Amino acid sequence: EASPALVLVGMPRLPYLQLAAAGSILTVTPVSPEMAASMSAFASAAATKWTDAPRQERPRVASTAGLPSVRRIAHRCAAASTPASSSESPPSLPGGMVFEYTTLEVETQLGISLFDITPQINECVGASGVRSGFVNVLSRHTTTGITINEAEARLMDDVRQYLRALAPADKPYLHNDLHLRKEPDEWPGGWEAWAAQEPENCHSHLLSMLLGNSETVPVVDGKLTLGTWQSVLLVELDGPRKRTVGVQVVGQK
Repeated sequence: EASPALVLVGMPRLPYLQLAAAGSILTVTPVSPEMAASMSAFASAAATKWTDAPRQERPRVASTAGLPSVRRIAHRCAAASTPASSSESPPSLPGGMVFEYTTLEVETQLGISLFDITPQINECVGASGVRSGFVNVLSRHTTTGITINEAEARLMDDVRQYLRALAPADKPYLHNDLHLRKEPDEWPGGWEAWAAQEPENCHSHLLSMLLGNSETVPVVDGKLTLGTWQSVLLVELDGPRKRTVGVQVVGQK
């Protein structure tokens, strides 16, 4: 059976235009002049509608600059940091919207390991007071991943074994040829100092790209809408390390 085809035609640039295909090879298929003209006319009409829309109807994003919302926690929610000037009130947000950002700190184990951070995310949602919205979870590293799945001990052992087999650490990766790489600009001590601390961890980077670094979960009635057996998991791919995970709760109280 032929793979689904992605049809590309010349059309005006649209705001937030996104093209994606999953599980298939992207191909470009020629279309008839009539079909191309029809699609181009449709796109032109959509673009005109966007640019001609009244200013007040266009989407707006509230600024969160200056809000004392960054908190550093280690497996638990902590009190919000104090504003630089306690006499200044944070700017009000339209419609009672809340933007609450928290940093989780996780001490990981050797090699590949998985950690259920759902309880800590639940605490952050509760502390924010958000009743309806969403929470975005971001791992702030290039050798970790964030995924949603079942936090069952034997399953997580299976995941570790599968990931090790998928990208073996002992394969000859180009990224691991430290003698052929240049140290970052202005690295203290030059190449020798950089190479002494640089791990040969290309397999971890590859696995991180496959797993992804973020997940978004809706919040309804003040609770995450995860399924019965779903948990948000931090996947360490190059431990042991001290890792940070950003948790931003957005919504209305």
